[in-house]
Amino acid sequence: MNKDLRKYNHLIYGHYEVEVSDNFVEFLVKNSEFKAPEINEEKAWSKLKRSITPPVRQNSSWLKIAACIALLVGIGYLLVDFNTSPDQRHISSNSQKLAVEFPDGSKGILNKLSSFSFPEKFGSERRVSFSGEAYFDVQKSEKLFIIEANGVEVKVLGTAFNLATDESSVSLYVDKGLVAFSKNGIETEIAAGLEAVFDKATDEVTISEVPTANIMSWRDGLFKFNNTPLHEAAKNLSEYYEVNFQLSHPELSSCRITATIDQNSLDEVLSLLEKILDVKVEKENRSVRISGQGC
Repeated sequence: MNKDLRKYNHLIYGHYEVEVSDNFVEFLVKNSEFKAPEINEEKAWSKLKRSITPPVRQNSSWLKIAACIALLVGIGYLLVDFNTSPDQRHISSNSQKLAVEFPDGSKGILNKLSSFSFPEKFGSERRVSFSGEAYFDVQKSEKLFIIEANGVEVKVLGTAFNLATDESSVSLYVDKGLVAFSKNGIETEIAAGLEAVFDKATDEVTISEVPTANIMSWRDGLFKFNNTPLHEAAKNLSEYYEVNFQLSHPELSSCRITATIDQNSLDEVLSLLEKILDVKVEKENRSVRISGQGC
């Protein structure tokens, strides 16, 4: 019987006074929010009797009381179980980029060494904890999508943006739509095409109309260099291709590169650098050495 009655949940008792009787099960069924399955009472009573070691003469009233207690214990278990907080998902990208889909269909791409934490199901709001770097593509909804990141909240209804955190700041580039930084009840709105940096030390947000070059290149492998110093270009390329660039002479840092690299292989990129800068490029394991006279 206990097994059958696990399905009776959220009972509405109201002001009823219930006596222990053969009609108790019928009372539960009539006052449940859910439609209960049919129960073979004879089979259920028989199963209960077999589970109890009775004296020679059984007292039918005692059996009914025992059945009621069993019902209430099972119902209590269900009520406690259904009111527990939702399970949380914790996802870390470690050494690889990772695509994630949230319960509402929104998507995120984690950069390496980054992590998400969010419930299995969203409630009145869509709340995610985050650290590292990620690109968010948030589904439109009347429910706020809130990202907790390093002491600040990022709030959106539906948009796409790049978010990065470190120990001292939170950086945001809005790809599409409108995003708000929120701290201590103060909100700062950032429109598409703008970059904003929240400084933890000062609690201030700085907005730039000229975003950092190649801010999302880690995601799509698209680099656009326009008279960019070699040391800056090397830094961007090293993060994406997971190599360490070394310059043989300090003068090489002042060399400048103008080129578009779109998901090229590392060998193709190194060959391009040799042609543009008239330098020699040597690769060994995860290290790349650039040598020459400078520009």
